[in-house]
Amino acid sequence: MSRFRLYGSGGRPVYDSAGEPEDRRLERIKQEFNAGVAAFYDPGAGLVRAQVKIHRRSPEQFVATYQSDAGDDLLATLFDRVEALSERRGWTIQRGIGGTQALYDALADGSALGSDATAAVEADLADGSISPDRVREAVEALGAVDLAVPDYDVAAATLAYVREAFPDYAVAVSESTDAETIAGADVVIRPTGSVDRVVPGAEFSAWLERRRVATATAALNDAVESAAAGFESASVSVSAGVAAAVDRTTPASELGVHAVPPSAPPVTRRELRQTLSYGLPTGVVVGAAAGGVWSVVGSVPRWLLGAGCLLAVVVWVAALLAIRLADDPDSILVLMNSRDEAGTASIAILRL
Repeated sequence: MSRFRLYGSGGRPVYDSAGEPEDRRLERIKQEFNAGVAAFYDPGAGLVRAQVKIHRRSPEQFVATYQSDAGDDLLATLFDRVEALSERRGWTIQRGIGGTQALYDALADGSALGSDATAAVEADLADGSISPDRVREAVEALGAVDLAVPDYDVAAATLAYVREAFPDYAVAVSESTDAETIAGADVVIRPTGSVDRVVPGAEFSAWLERRRVATATAALNDAVESAAAGFESASVSVSAGVAAAVDRTTPASELGVHAVPPSAPPVTRRELRQTLSYGLPTGVVVGAAAGGVWSVVGSVPRWLLGAGCLLAVVVWVAALLAIRLADDPDSILVLMNSRDEAGTASIAILRL
């Protein structure tokens, strides 16, 4: 079963293949006009709608709709029905006038359906690293993706590409992405004069950026852990060595970050640990030996010497425990993002 209808711009039905059209306005059609919806194609519902300009007594804008459950070519049948109705009524389709009519013309005459036109769209998306798999991921995550195109001619080719690459997707060509009547669209194609090729729209771009950053950040964390493992037994500062290694990684380049060791105090924890572990005990032993000799040849009481040695041992143990248990300034790596679009530095602190 199929049905073809034609509506005026105010939503009033002009023709209905099922019989005499009802004398009432269809609010949905009026909303689409106001939102700038030039076409809606939904193969799952067997439905297609498109704006077309026809001259009756004067040029008028119409919305042609076709719905079928027969599995036929929705677009081709819609255009055939509009052409046939215009011929019977003595109307003239206003071809070649630009605007939304350019979309209708390019789809009706087949110029948007050719391999050259769809290949150009595919190439534009590939230049932005947007593969069909990436589009499907975004649709699953966002519910729909938006594509910005230069004009309605390119919009027609983009619709044809999406129809070919994603046969199950509903597609809308609209100046607005907020129209309720296209809420079921998987891809919204938005003609705008602000781009010169097919590019992801605002929401799609934001999703792609979040995905890129998440992937690169995970790879960067792996790079930090790998680099840190290689410097655990090195004589150089861990964070300095890791910073140099991380700076050479692809994820750091993709994220636009620069690994910077923190501004450490003159003596780091590692140096203090070495001093307390080797230097101080040696000093205590030597001091105790010298004190013993002096107590024999001099007048220092033995109890005073013993108390001093005990105090030195207590201080040494306490200091060593404090250094070992405290945070290590040398184990902190600061990643500074120099490509923050807001003009502020994004800093991530990674503990090695």
